[in-house]
Amino acid sequence: MSVNNINSIRKLLILGNGWFVGKIPLEYIGRHSCSGAILDEEDFELEEGIEELQNEFLSFSNSMYMILKNLDSKQEERFEFRHLKKLGIYRGNLNPEDLILTNSFERTKKYNINHWETDDEEYFLEFQDSWKGVYSEFTFQKGEIFDFEKFEFNVEKLDTGFHFYEWVCQVSYLGKSREEGKVNKGKRRKRLRIEKSSFETI
Repeated sequence: MSVNNINSIRKLLILGNGWFVGKIPLEYIGRHSCSGAILDEEDFELEEGIEELQNEFLSFSNSMYMILKNLDSKQEERFEFRHLKKLGIYRGNLNPEDLILTNSFERTKKYNINHWETDDEEYFLEFQDSWKGVYSEFTFQKGEIFDFEKFEFNVEKLDTGFHFYEWVCQVSYLGKSREEGKVNKGKRRKRLRIEKSSFETI
């Protein structure tokens, strides 16, 4: 019996590492010293509100791979990141083979806030939780066809707090609901941001 036998139940797992990205509103921000001068940003007093998860991204890099499991025969087949384009799973403009060593490609711009021209209510915290594990799962029942060409990749760049942007993606399968997989969260990174464009990028 082949792994992708249509007369069996199969599960496709997408694995790798990535980031949860969200926003934390501020209940209070103290930016001024006793003399009324604006403090250094690292000395601001912040009182956080309830966080809001906005996106989950999977690193579009060599850490990503897929496993097709036949739940009846217990057979497995693994699809490596570098082969996704050759197999027709990924059909975008990037070439995974070019991203095997690193997917960092462009220097990030420094995010500078003009605190003199910014009101307290404009501030919020952006958070990023790194993770490693199963990004998503898709189950195919008996009689269902598993088709490489039904995968859709939304690839974009993400500033993860280092000197270079990272290619990240969100993956869906046409006509299937994504089942969330199990991931292990790593370090959380929080950065002060503002709602409107009274900041400069360098």
